[in-house]
Amino acid sequence: MPSSEKIIELQKLYQSSKKPLWMIHPRSKFYVYPYYLTLGLTVGVSLYYTGRALLGIKASK
Repeated sequence: MPSSEKIIELQKLYQSSKKPLWMIHPRSKFYVYPYYLTLGLTVGVSLYYTGRALLGIKASK
């Protein structure tokens, strides 16, 4: 368990920041940005192939 000093430091960090909660921690960019990239790619590819299916375009062999 972290020391009480560390808990107070983290409490000050989280309560004094104007950033969204998920972006406050210094390591959060290493978790959030790859998530955004993966989410964007999967949604983009899904929409692309959904559009192709609706238009009846088949993959060439």
